[in-house]
This record gives sequence, C-alpha cells and structure tokens, in this order.
Amino acid sequence: MNRIKRFMYRYSIKQKMIVAFLTVSLLGVITIALSAHIYYTRATTQDFYNIARSSSASLNNQIDRYFNQLIRSTSVTIAGPLPSIGHASNPNQEAGLIQEWLTGSAPLSLANRTIIEDTLRRHIAINYSEIESLVLMKENGEIISSNGQVEYRPDEPWLRLPFTKNTVVIPTYDSYPYKVPIISLVVPVFSTENTRMVGRLVINLSMAEVNEIMGKTKIGKTGTFIIVSSSDTVVYHPNSSLLGRSISMTPLNDFHLNEPDTMQESGKFDYLITFTRSEFTDWRIVAVVPLQEMATGLNVATKSMLIVLLFLFIFVILVVPILTKLLMEPVIRLKKVMNEVERGNLGIHVEFHPGKDELQSLNRSFSQMIDRLNTLIDDVYRYQLREMQLEVKQKDAMIKALQGQINPHFLYNTLEIIRSIAFLEEIPKIERIAVSLGSFFRYTAKLEPLEVTLREEINHLSKYLEIIDIRYKQNFVSKIYVNEKFMEARVVKLSLQPIVENAVKYAVEPMNGNANVLVSAFDEGTDLILEVADNGPGIPRDKLEALRNSLAQVAEHQTAGYYAARDSLGLANVHARLVLQYGERYGIRIESFSDRGTVVAIRIPFKLFSDTNE
Repeated sequence: MNRIKRFMYRYSIKQKMIVAFLTVSLLGVITIALSAHIYYTRATTQDFYNIARSSSASLNNQIDRYFNQLIRSTSVTIAGPLPSIGHASNPNQEAGLIQEWLTGSAPLSLANRTIIEDTLRRHIAINYSEIESLVLMKENGEIISSNGQVEYRPDEPWLRLPFTKNTVVIPTYDSYPYKVPIISLVVPVFSTENTRMVGRLVINLSMAEVNEIMGKTKIGKTGTFIIVSSSDTVVYHPNSSLLGRSISMTPLNDFHLNEPDTMQESGKFDYLITFTRSEFTDWRIVAVVPLQEMATGLNVATKSMLIVLLFLFIFVILVVPILTKLLMEPVIRLKKVMNEVERGNLGIHVEFHPGKDELQSLNRSFSQMIDRLNTLIDDVYRYQLREMQLEVKQKDAMIKALQGQINPHFLYNTLEIIRSIAFLEEIPKIERIAVSLGSFFRYTAKLEPLEVTLREEINHLSKYLEIIDIRYKQNFVSKIYVNEKFMEARVVKLSLQPIVENAVKYAVEPMNGNANVLVSAFDEGTDLILEVADNGPGIPRDKLEALRNSLAQVAEHQTAGYYAARDSLGLANVHARLVLQYGERYGIRIESFSDRGTVVAIRIPFKLFSDTNE
C-alpha cells in the first residue's frame, strides 16, 4: 500500500483526476454491461425453461394419450374388453376365438390360427396403419403374430419380459425381421370370464405417429426435442440414425440430459436444456436449444453498451482536463499561501468565499488556523510564565512542609508528659485521651506512604472516635461494620477520618453528642464502597447542591493551588486526593435526608495490598 501511495505522489492531482475519472467511467460502463448481460441471460434462460417445459409437457400428454387410446381400442377389439372398461358380455366373434385360445390348453388348429392372424392384420389395416405388427402370446410362450408364422429372436425385448398385470412400454429398437425402428406396447390380456390374466398383446408401433407429433412442435431455429427413455436410450431424435442407441454411444453424451433447467457447454457453444417426465412411460422429453439463438436481445444490449462506452471515453478525454483546471485553481492559490506561512509570514491574508464548496471551506479553515496559531503563540508565553510562578509556589510549599515536621516532636513529648502525669494522678480518661491523641498525630504527620490498608485507616479512625466518645460520655454511639475480607484493601491515607470528623462537626455537635455515626463497607463489582452515615439534622437542599458542585469543580481543577484554597481536612480535600489517585469515576458521593441524617459514600477500586502494584 505504501508503494502505491509513493507511486501516486509522483504525478500531479490533475493527472490523477483524469485517470480516476476514466477508471470510474470505464468501471461503471463495464459494470452496467455485465449486469445487463447477466440480467438478459437469466431472463432468456427463464423464458426458455418456461416455454420448453410447457411444450414438452404438451408433447408428453399427446404421446401418453395416443398410447392409451391405442392400447384400449386394440385390446378391446382383439382380445376382449379390459377389466377396467366396458362390460365383459357380448365380445365379438374373433375376440371370443382369441379368448378361447388364450384360456384353453388344446392345440390351435391351422384354420383358427389363420382366422386370428387375419383378424390382427385387418385391425391394423382398418384402424392403425402405423402399427408394424400385433403379437398375441400365451403364458406358456405360444405366439400368434400378424406377420404370420415368424421365428422371433430369443432376445426380442418383449419376449424376455415376465408376465405382469401392468402395461409395459419398450423404447425404440429395431424390429425383426424388417429392421425398422419400433416402439412396443406390452399389454396384459385378461379372461372375460374371471378377469384372470391369460396372456399378453404386443403392439409393435412404428415411429410414424410419434414423428408426426414431435414434428409439429418447434423451439427456435435449430433447437430440438429429444425423447429419452428411463434406461437412457434415444426414443426419438430428428436424426433417425440415433434411435434406439444408448446416450453414451451418441454425440448427446456431451450433455447431462438428466439435469433439468441447466446451461451446458458442448464444443464452443452453450446450450439451454430442460425436460419433463411422462408419468405413463417414465420417458423424458428433453428440449435442447443453443443459448446464442435465444439471446438476440442480449446481442443488441452488448452492442449498445459498446457504443455508450466509446462516446463516454471521448467525452472524458475532452471534458475532464477543462474541469480539472477549474477545480485546481483554488488549490494552487492555497499552495502559494502555505508557502508564505512556511517562510514565517503569519500576517498573510487568505481569500475565501462563503458557500458549500470544500476548497473554500479549506481556505477559510486555513485562515482560521493562522489566526489560531498567532493566538497560541501568545498563550504559550503566558503559560510559560505561569509555569515558572507555579514552580516557585511549589518549592515554597515544600519548604513549609519540611519546617512543619519539626514542630510535632515537641507536641509528642508534651502529650507523653500529660499521659505520665495522668497515670500518676490516676486520671484514666486524660491518660486515654493523651495516648489516642498521640497516636492520632503520629499517623497524620507521616507523609508516606500514600496508600495504606483499610485496617490501618480504621485503627486510626478508632483513636479519633475514642476521643469523641470520652468527650460526649454515654450519649454518643459509633459503630464500625467492616468485613474482615476488606481489611487488606488499599485506600488513600486519611480518607475515612476527615469524613467522620465532618459528621461529628455537623451532626453530633449540634445534637450535644446525642447522635450515632456508623461506618460500613461493601463491594460493588470491582469497586469497594465505604459509607459514613449519621442521624443528624441533614444538610439543607441548597447547601447540598452547592457542596456537590464544589466536589465536581475539585475534580475538574486538578491543581495543588486549587486544593490549597479549600478546607484541607474537609470533603473537598479527600475527594481531590481520591480523584488524583484513582481517576474521575472514583471519589465521594453525598446523600442527605432532612431531619434523618446524611450518608457519605467513598468509592475506590477494590485492590488488596497483596496484589501486584500496577
């Protein structure tokens, strides 16, 4: 991809625009041409399939109807009525003679044989001249034929068939002894007395009528209908030399004639193929048509697309350079302005006009950028000055902090003296206050570490609550409900005690110590929630909103100077340190209820001190 980009950078925008217009135009026309080709091909093939299926179904119906009519009339006339039609009474004399021979066991006399043969020949001559021969066959294999006493081949198709009550249609094969293509209809013959099957009638049918039926229907100029048997032999084809042959032994082997509604290739041409199957014969009438013959509309569309492509190509070659020049003029002007800015000339003016033109918007944006750059240069000087002033203040604060570490030593020694005197004077309350206050100041005086365990924070809180408990005697109640599993959680140092101190100041003192302070902890997902609740008078709504806004501003102004201007031991200080340490989604949330108390929740990430530091 980078190589392509570097290659494109060698040429001007004008050249790339011309190439892009040409490419897009050519791709558009080619896409339209391919879409039209696909659409017309699909439409043509679908039309062919619909027409061909309808035609082949009609041909199937005609052939089936012809076969059924032939079977019924010949069976009734020659061998007596079938069980499914007519009545068993009043058969003609010849039919009675045929029935007598088929049902009897006595040898047939020569005279009766002659009568039956004449009957068969007369039926052919009067009714169906396309019948090549009629053959009657008993179950014991005795045969009477309209051709006289002919010695049929042992491999004659109908001769090998087992006797069955179903009509069998034998596809095209060469007759014996005349060697002409015929179709054989093998019809069971039943007794007129008890409807028992007593023999069969074989109707050897020439192709004349089938050729006439198939010849009446055409599909295209060179398209053909072919009849294929269930055993994949050719029953009908305009080329009579293929009749009776297996598909695999003919040129039709190039096609898959058992796949309907398909486009298949043979030689250099594509052919559309479909078929319908006869329920009576189980034969397939297959329609085969060259695609090119059916796609005349496709040829016209292809030529039209080529003409449109030629005109579009000429149009692009002539018009695109002119349009490119018009589009490039604003770009060239902007390039000159950018060169001036590159040389350091920030006072140059960029001309632009209002509107939706992207290049004019680019000129306007570049002009605004120059103005903004001038402003930013001025701001940088001011920010650098403020940075220097802030560094000086931070150094002053550090010096004051170091100085402040000297004073606690004197305080610790004084508290130890007070404790010793209280012990000697046996004043246990003063002794306890001195011990708790000393522990309290030692904990708060240490600047490190930044994070401690929740157990250490609660121990520190307990020292403070012990002092408050001594102050208010029996009226004040404080409870700490923290599960042992939270005790090793990491928390910013001095997070809980300032919150409890705030509760004592605004909830316990106004009620002369007759109040409760509860500290609890619970986990919420991956966070740990520490809650400090009191039953004091609550915070007025306006003051509560002001306090919440103050906490929000503390999170936004993350600078040491902003915190220093606020109460260092109050809610804002704790919230600021939590936000700085853990992020803006952590910190303090305050809920207060008039005359019922206040709940301050501290949200921190639940991480144990045993976990690996991030």
